[in-house]
Amino acid sequence: MSVLVLVFALGVIVVRRRSLAIVLVAAQSLTLGLIALDLAADRSSEFLVASLVLLAKAVALPVLLLLVVRHTREPRLVAAAAGPLVRLAGAAAVALLAVLLVPPLGLGGAQAEQLSVAVVVVGVSIVIARRPALFQLLGLIVAENGLSLLAISVPGGLPYVVELGALLDLGLVVAVAAAFTRRIHEELGTGDTERLRGLRD
Repeated sequence: MSVLVLVFALGVIVVRRRSLAIVLVAAQSLTLGLIALDLAADRSSEFLVASLVLLAKAVALPVLLLLVVRHTREPRLVAAAAGPLVRLAGAAAVALLAVLLVPPLGLGGAQAEQLSVAVVVVGVSIVIARRPALFQLLGLIVAENGLSLLAISVPGGLPYVVELGALLDLGLVVAVAAAFTRRIHEELGTGDTERLRGLRD
């Protein structure tokens, strides 16, 4: 099931529409939350709380991000510098290279560590390869999900790392939403979202 976290991350670097990318990040976060919840039975109550935080994040962040998309339509899709297959191949190659070069961290199982490193690298690749600001934000969330995967894979888990990561994600989304709202007001002279109806995702 952990492999799905990486698969969803690679999907984000391929898709063009912001709303679809948000759905993929939501699916990634939900998968992460379900993995943590499955492990929670044998761990502390703090870890159970962290698992529930991950599940809440999987619902709350996508809702907030979809609201941002709804209120910040683009007149046309932002063209990417490279095609989807080139982005996918590049991200996969860099992730594989990172997995091969990063020494064992000794925090959890080898497979969990390698998957975590790969997801973090793919998240950074999304930030670098995608031009729209929202995609760059999604890349940061993907990278943080990679760190969360490592945190829940450590024997006993690191619940506070998970909770701090979720708080960071929420802060980023609120900051981006505020920045988009301010920019819309500056460009249109109003916060009236009716003016945006003709624009696209």
